[in-house]
Amino acid sequence: MVLKTASLILAALLQLAPLSRVASVSVTAAPSTWALVSTWLAGAIALLGGYDAVSGASAGVSGLVKYSGTTPVGTPTFDVAEPMGQSFRYRISVSNPGSDFDKNYFNCTPLPPGLTINTNIGAAGYLSGIPLRAGRYSVTLVAGNLSYAIPATAEAIITIYPPSSPPVFETQPQDQSVLAGGSAAFAAEVIGTPPIHFRWEQNDLPLTAATNASLSFTDVQPADAGRYRLIASNQFGSVTSAVARLTIREPLTVELRLTGGGYGQGAFQFEASGPVQTNYVIWCSSDLARWVALSTNQVVDGLLRFSDSAVATEPRRFYRVSLSP
Repeated sequence: MVLKTASLILAALLQLAPLSRVASVSVTAAPSTWALVSTWLAGAIALLGGYDAVSGASAGVSGLVKYSGTTPVGTPTFDVAEPMGQSFRYRISVSNPGSDFDKNYFNCTPLPPGLTINTNIGAAGYLSGIPLRAGRYSVTLVAGNLSYAIPATAEAIITIYPPSSPPVFETQPQDQSVLAGGSAAFAAEVIGTPPIHFRWEQNDLPLTAATNASLSFTDVQPADAGRYRLIASNQFGSVTSAVARLTIREPLTVELRLTGGGYGQGAFQFEASGPVQTNYVIWCSSDLARWVALSTNQVVDGLLRFSDSAVATEPRRFYRVSLSP
């Protein structure tokens, strides 16, 4: 029974090509059947732990994993921060991996200065080197397989910071001008030795709940207007951003009116002016009590010229205009 079970396991493992290539065992005396199966199984597990394949439409890039040699020391992330001038070793991680790792290829573009990646077929997707320049780099991670036409991609951020340094602003928050009731956002990019702590101020007063590098508003009101700045700090010091102003504008009200009425060429002609990019409805009445819609017109530039030839058969006619969505 043991021999039969072992044979079935061995047969199943033989189907895991190309994993079977690690199964060659050189012995001078035939080992027991169970010892042989154990050798195949150990080889398969070691191989699966050392490679991620991209053999399937469901495969995707799950981030970058930090490595010490060939040993992972972290979990996948799309936001990496490492010091300049020190060893950098991360690997592109793949979710839902397959088994044909020898057809895999990986890339990272653009590479921060000092880092390299092996883009050859069958490479394992390691980014390594000594970062040469501090900065915040937006990169695209690529993981593909020759058996599939379209590789998996994902966006990531690699931040290289000067070691033992206070925060430095890479980008400053910018002025915002929005209509009341709208949305606004301030954002900054900061590099420095982590962890970095953030605090926003409005008109020199701290906003206690605003502790990220970005600050968002919805349904802005006049009370939100003012001067904003971001303070970033770590164990080596702090830095304050430039002041960014939030201006709240009231909605522009444009009066809707009729002008220029006159009779000519068998028609009564007039103009309707008002808001842009909306519909104007022209109404008529003979007694100022019952009104009938004559036409609905899409007005792009805020001016409608209207002509009514039916006025020739009416003893009198009144007009008005309204807006329609």
